[in-house]
Amino acid sequence: MKKLKKRFGQLPQAVQAVLLLLAAAVLSFVIEAGIFHFSWFTQNQEAYPETELDLSSVDGWNGEAVALLPESATASFDDLPVPVRSVTIRTSGPSEVLSGTVGICDEANAYKTVGAASFQVNPGGTQNSFTVRLDSHGTLARFRITFTDEPSAPVFLLSVTLNARQPFTVNFLRLFLMTAVFAAVFLALRFRLAQREYQQGRWDCRLLNGSVLVLCLLICGFVFYAQNADHSMLRSYPTLEEIRSPEMVVDVYMQQLDAFEKGQISLDLDVNPELDTLDNPYDKGERVKKEIAYHWDRAYYNGTYYSYFGLAPLFMVYYPIFWLTGMLPTTAFAGFLLTAFTILMIFAAVQGLMRLFAPRANLLLFLLGEFAVICGSFLYLLEASASSFYYLPLISAIGWLAAFLALASFAFCACRSVSQARTSSGAVSPQAASLKYASAKQSPWKAWKRVLLFALCGISLVMIVLSRPNMALLAAAFAAPLFLMILLDKGLSWRQRLLESACPFLVPAVIGAAAVMYYNYIRFGSVFEFGTSYQLTESDIRWNGLTLSLHHFASMLYHYFMESFVYTEFFPFLRFTSEKCVDFGNYLYQECSAGLFQMPLNLGIFLLAPVLLTRSREKKDSRKKIVLTCLLLGILALGYVNFMMGGIHIRYVCDLSLALSLSSFLLILDQVHFDNTRSARILYVIVLCALLVTIGRGLLLIFSNELNNVLLNFPDLYLKISRIFHG
Repeated sequence: MKKLKKRFGQLPQAVQAVLLLLAAAVLSFVIEAGIFHFSWFTQNQEAYPETELDLSSVDGWNGEAVALLPESATASFDDLPVPVRSVTIRTSGPSEVLSGTVGICDEANAYKTVGAASFQVNPGGTQNSFTVRLDSHGTLARFRITFTDEPSAPVFLLSVTLNARQPFTVNFLRLFLMTAVFAAVFLALRFRLAQREYQQGRWDCRLLNGSVLVLCLLICGFVFYAQNADHSMLRSYPTLEEIRSPEMVVDVYMQQLDAFEKGQISLDLDVNPELDTLDNPYDKGERVKKEIAYHWDRAYYNGTYYSYFGLAPLFMVYYPIFWLTGMLPTTAFAGFLLTAFTILMIFAAVQGLMRLFAPRANLLLFLLGEFAVICGSFLYLLEASASSFYYLPLISAIGWLAAFLALASFAFCACRSVSQARTSSGAVSPQAASLKYASAKQSPWKAWKRVLLFALCGISLVMIVLSRPNMALLAAAFAAPLFLMILLDKGLSWRQRLLESACPFLVPAVIGAAAVMYYNYIRFGSVFEFGTSYQLTESDIRWNGLTLSLHHFASMLYHYFMESFVYTEFFPFLRFTSEKCVDFGNYLYQECSAGLFQMPLNLGIFLLAPVLLTRSREKKDSRKKIVLTCLLLGILALGYVNFMMGGIHIRYVCDLSLALSLSSFLLILDQVHFDNTRSARILYVIVLCALLVTIGRGLLLIFSNELNNVLLNFPDLYLKISRIFHG
């Protein structure tokens, strides 16, 4: 064995990688055959003969099949002639995922029908048959099929077969995923990624980092593909009837683009004059009681409808596609483009933050951590829900926040390099330091690079406001200490501090702020009103306000950080909680949600405590303490604002997700290493598992979220994915 291992180590690395891939494929096939198809080897046709039931005597028989009506979708089969080990049923009917249960009476339980198995099937698709495994005690006295989901149309049972011979059918999707996982594990162990440090300049580190980026983008493409069976990207320009449809046939961005094309700011929607006769048109109860027709979730002000949703997706996606094609993107396609942009910006932010804080990063934790940041910030969940336009401004805001973090980090590092060159006197001679500073000062590109970075930083701040204004608080919390350090840095001249740093940032930021304020003023008569106060939704938002309350703050901490998923036995194994809390003294909007700490990556924020308690004289350590502390305070402040002004919903939680995930990721890289001590390695393994759990949960939320698009719009794909886990 040692000789074989030695000879393997002498092979070229490329050959070793190929052999490890082959080993992963072989191991995956062994598991596929020996575990997932173990029943194929143990089928006993003598003890359990295959028998197809005669359905003509069953209630609901129509001459060809047994019809199960939506109001009573159940069928019973009595006095079965043989012992039963499995039942295979072929169905036809509506194209949707239907869940059900199988109940039995056998010789051990002859009088009461008890549940014995569950199933999922898509009667109108390719996954229209299912097999349930039973273990009858003797022959069955009764076998009952019950659909727990009410079908939208009758379901037909085409055939029912007892103990059907199960074919040896390899699940190639499961085989591919297992091979990929085992290959990643084998390669990581062979090339000792756990013992290596991440170095930004090395080509192999860049290659691995690029591979993780490509993987994240491929999953982004899969999420778009899985949202709908027709995978539509564009739609024709909506008609006036579609624009004005109260059923929201088109999204608000199509309505706003239509309004701009018509030279107006208000939406071209029919206004019910009876709205103005109400005592309070923003009270949903009064609107419902008096049966007043209105357009849902639009800002209603002075007899006119407006959109209060951020304009950034309109400028980033809708208008470019409209100018290029004359058509408009579907919301799912817009969500895909915005998510791809956000993934790129998050990877850029990671690179910028690595330069800013320069942690001694473990390579394996870095690669898995980048993937975990994407999943832990709920980004794939947001994309999977993007068929609802509510999620578009949030994805846009997260992308521009990541862009802001990247640009601010690179801009600060550019200024710091000039300051260090000017003030260096320890490691080099004064003459060498002056030559280094003169070289940096005389390079016009370096000056323009700083100007460009700060200008783009100001533009990204404006785009955050045009997406979700409240998330600008996080940008301010991160950048304020950095920009203050630049202004107070005596190693920079006044020209470098003001003309090359402050002014390039302030000019686009001020111009953008003025434009946003003017846009608000001409719509709502106030420069600070974005229209949220006038939305026609569940309640009168104008009554929501900020008040200091320890009870409300504690509730925010629970619902935004600690509230648990609801875990289930079957795929996708988790879902958002629907828990309602009525202990706030008044109405608070509550829908599906879960806390950020359900993503174990985010627990890394607690590593900030030892960072703050550790004394260090290095400037990068003090800078890290100040910036991360300000960012954490910004996260808590924004969470409280969202809780008081909005309520409880996963979208409000996601306002905080990227900032918390990135902060936790950086703290993990800084504090956790694969050192020689036993405690350090135990902590390393725990953190590694936490990152893997975060990735797993983030991917599962593609299939379990507020809209459940994959389940509802592409049932065959949903069942194919679910059967990876359930055989």
